[in-house]
Amino acid sequence: MIEVWGARVAVRYSDGRLVTTPLRADDEAAIDIGVAELSRIALAATDGDQLALLLFLRSARAGEDGVPADRHPVPVFLETGVRAEAQVLVRAVERDLIGLRRMFPPRPDLVPPAPVPGPVGPLRPDVTMAARRSDAAGLEIEILHGCVHTDEYVLDVGRAAHGGVRGLVAVTTLRLLFMAVSAVYELPLAVVTGAEVRGAPGNPMALHVWGAGTELDFLDWAPGEVGRVGEALRLACEIEHADGSIAPATPTSAELFGEWQLLVERRKLGMVADELFRRQAVGIMLALPG
Repeated sequence: MIEVWGARVAVRYSDGRLVTTPLRADDEAAIDIGVAELSRIALAATDGDQLALLLFLRSARAGEDGVPADRHPVPVFLETGVRAEAQVLVRAVERDLIGLRRMFPPRPDLVPPAPVPGPVGPLRPDVTMAARRSDAAGLEIEILHGCVHTDEYVLDVGRAAHGGVRGLVAVTTLRLLFMAVSAVYELPLAVVTGAEVRGAPGNPMALHVWGAGTELDFLDWAPGEVGRVGEALRLACEIEHADGSIAPATPTSAELFGEWQLLVERRKLGMVADELFRRQAVGIMLALPG
């Protein structure tokens, strides 16, 4: 519980409720409201050398002059000597207000689609969509259609070389795959402990992946494809390791940074529209402590 004791009123905030208790018989009635009933809270100085704790209500109740309440907040007057305590209370209420308004983006719809008939056999729509992003075609795509599991979703594919052999690297929600005419290699995401794209845009790039005592390198042979696959791999690892967990209402800086990275990666993969990206980004920034 956070308490601020003035000469005329005591203000308490605990468990999402803000309560004021008049300490003099001639003062106004007590206030007892939940944080969800507030649109915002502020602390301001008055002309009479006092502090005013301003409570902006969410309801459309109007003041005596007919102006909506959000233009005329409910004031609670305090002495300047309790400014530090009042600021602590205001910050606590603001954090909880932000927690109530944060938008937790839903987990991407990565339900594996059912195969559809194709000219050379069943085709997975997620494989077809990923192949279009990279202009990949040929035997490697046909192999991917056949070896993708019914419980995984293909996020992205890209043309790359591994071990001196050209082929196709693919990222699913469960595995990292490399398909060449001669063989198919796979690495479960559960054992991937790190991945990074090396090189500068416009130059040959490499996707370096490590985990379970193994290090793999996939080299660009189509400009930009390794970079895009690296973004898909980071997203897949985030989903695999976190399994869609939801951050608490008052997240740490590290949790917010991870949420930001996931949002950016989804945006780069075209999973988040511009307007939704902006709203979610603002929510994360507002939730940063301090």
